[in-house]
Amino acid sequence: MTRRSPVTKVIGRPRAVDSTETRNNLLNVSRRIFARDGYGATTNRSIAAAAGLTTAAIYHYFPSKAELFVAVYVHAQTIVDSRFESAIEEQGTLAERFGRVLDAASELNSQDSSLAGFIVAVPIEMQRHPEIAELLVPVRSLSMPFIGRLVADAVANDEFVDGVTPSAVEDLLTAVISGLTVLSTLTEDHARHRAAVNSLQRFLAGDLVQAPTVHVL
Repeated sequence: MTRRSPVTKVIGRPRAVDSTETRNNLLNVSRRIFARDGYGATTNRSIAAAAGLTTAAIYHYFPSKAELFVAVYVHAQTIVDSRFESAIEEQGTLAERFGRVLDAASELNSQDSSLAGFIVAVPIEMQRHPEIAELLVPVRSLSMPFIGRLVADAVANDEFVDGVTPSAVEDLLTAVISGLTVLSTLTEDHARHRAAVNSLQRFLAGDLVQAPTVHVL
């Protein structure tokens, strides 16, 4: 009778899963530290300590701090864009769907303010540090693709009146999202950000202002 060799069970998760989770944790921790301290003041040592890693482990994933910063940007933008894409999945008018994007932005801000804090700081960091500017240029052009989709759908549905330039609407919506992101970062006040979002949604719905009362002399 042939004796079977005992089967050795592998305890724990596959190494690939551990590696992915470690990388994602590293990106999340790095984002919070970059948002708090800025690129120049942040060190791999401070990130490693916060992430529970060694500095050598960081270099295993990212050869330089600049490449880590760019990876953090791509990761943060992916999180934001994914939430916004989900917000516009349901059909509706441009104003209705953009209103849902504003809700998603408010929810993200309340859950993790470092997303807004990091993204807002990126243009400033690019001016201060040419090494990250060169790496960021190709990936920054991919941000907020949902806005182009919103405007294209509005054009297809014949929502715009004559004379409206779709690209100008894209610029407007981008500026609105960016401006509210800056507001949330500067004030660090979620309630204030939420109130601004509510006011804008009422404005889009035509429910914010009324015709002024005419006083007869």
